[in-house]
Amino acid sequence: MPQSEKHDWAGCLHVAAMSDIGMRRSNNQDHFGVALSQTWEDWQRRGHLFIVADGMGAHAAGELASEIAVEQVRHLYKKYLDKKPAMALTSAIEEANMIINRRGESNAAFHKMGTTCSCLLLLPQGAVLGHVGDSRIYRLRGDKLEQLTFDHSMAWEIKAATAGKEYSSDVYAAIPKNVITRSLGPSPEVEVDLEGAFPLEVGDTFMMCSDGASGPVTDQEIALILHSLDPPKAAQLMIDLANLRGGPDNITVIVAKVTDEKLVNDPCKNDPLIEEEDLPPPPVERQVRKIPRTLLLAIFLLFAGAGLAHFLEQPLYALASALVGVMVTILSLVYKFTGELVPLPVKKRFRFGKGPYSETTCQADSNTSLNLKIMYDELCDAAESNQWTIDWESVRQLGERADSEMKKGEYYSSSKHFLMSIGSLMSQIRGQKGSKNPLEDDSRVDLT
Repeated sequence: MPQSEKHDWAGCLHVAAMSDIGMRRSNNQDHFGVALSQTWEDWQRRGHLFIVADGMGAHAAGELASEIAVEQVRHLYKKYLDKKPAMALTSAIEEANMIINRRGESNAAFHKMGTTCSCLLLLPQGAVLGHVGDSRIYRLRGDKLEQLTFDHSMAWEIKAATAGKEYSSDVYAAIPKNVITRSLGPSPEVEVDLEGAFPLEVGDTFMMCSDGASGPVTDQEIALILHSLDPPKAAQLMIDLANLRGGPDNITVIVAKVTDEKLVNDPCKNDPLIEEEDLPPPPVERQVRKIPRTLLLAIFLLFAGAGLAHFLEQPLYALASALVGVMVTILSLVYKFTGELVPLPVKKRFRFGKGPYSETTCQADSNTSLNLKIMYDELCDAAESNQWTIDWESVRQLGERADSEMKKGEYYSSSKHFLMSIGSLMSQIRGQKGSKNPLEDDSRVDLT
């Protein structure tokens, strides 16, 4: 395909990106970026880039920090053409951090401003992630939802540090959930987590979000939503659920679904993701020598002679034999473990990070179904009391089916249909003419 020819990704990739101010904030400190390659050859070289940034600081500072992060990472990633994509992404995030830090240090109003920054590259070799903070990147494959990023938060760091130790759930519940341990901006240097590459399969659905979405919505519900709905409806329902549960923070969601074999089987998928000089030094193995059997026999005889002399009440001879035996043993061990240093072979496929960090099976229990039913019933009551114009026939058809399945114990299907009915209701509520609906989202992109 000629490089000048633009490519339409509609048949290969379905993407939706949305951001909402939430219910309790006066401004939106989240920003997101979607940079799809213009041509197939560009994608083979640099991939598609997606970014979510959740700002923190004073009223305007967090908003500025996240905006700079998205703009600069998107720009700088293209700048580092001499580097392989993974290293280019790392360098772009690190340089964006320095820019935010300089801006914060130059103006008292922006001092110590910061932002999370989670980036997803979809490449022929798979998904590569660059990550700082507690915004998240998930992947749904089949019926399994995986969190591919580690939350740089006090809660996650403490859990990781105490892994394998027995603590009550109350101890972990007491840890503040909103304290993050790493972000762009406060310091001139930042450590970037690289994760991947995670090879692509048709049907893989990636979701990136700020904690305004992952906080109110459980992983089990996220799995159900991504499994049941296409990207635009899934992203919108994530925002709706977060807002229906109080919307305590800004909410940003990007959903990207792989829909064609061409992305999965591109001939470039075996190309190296990293230059040889960027690889960590190979681990070193010491070549261990065998101690000759005759030497082992000599050591045994010396110690045996010492024991015999001691038994025959000849202490000086026993002591001398024992000292000689100890010296010969030490020299033998030195001989054994001072062999040649041999570097272990380096694997050609380099793997970043330790993700995924959590797994959730796409299923539902009675509590999940019941909680969604309560939300659905409350939403119906609110729509009726406000006399909103709703297509009740279609909504109640979904609701009645969900009710029926819940009574049969089919909780997965019931939860799925309650989610669909909630999404349908919210879509119609947002469409009320002249209504000053607080759930109206402030920014939306649907890239099909």
